[in-house]
Amino acid sequence: MSVVRVNFLPEFYLGDDAVLLTLDGDGVEIFKSAVGQARSNRSAQLLHDGITQEFRIEPGASSIALTPERVVWRLDDAKAAEIADDLAVLSAPCDRSKTAGHVYVDMTSPAETLVISRDEYTDVVYPWVTPKQEQ
Repeated sequence: MSVVRVNFLPEFYLGDDAVLLTLDGDGVEIFKSAVGQARSNRSAQLLHDGITQEFRIEPGASSIALTPERVVWRLDDAKAAEIADDLAVLSAPCDRSKTAGHVYVDMTSPAETLVISRDEYTDVVYPWVTPKQEQ
């Protein structure tokens, strides 16, 4: 079973809130395909492990809306391209024995940092935390 999980984690990144996208090798390919489809068609949908992930390409957007059943990725063209490039880097192992790694993406909400992680945190299932609403 592939791993594709998205969690809001308070104080995860150097004491600041972050969104963690946890992927294994197959999960990277699944997610990369969905982002590619969204870039081509302006939207895409991915259903994985009972969670629906929607991808919407919208001018000026770089946010993630999270609920336990649904994740909505609102990205502009440049942010979607950045994430696609990062996934391409994570799709190829550094060498034949090492695949784990992560990248950081600047976002606007619900946290300023998205951590995209391959083969890290895959054995950890974080409890659901609802992101704080922006005022």
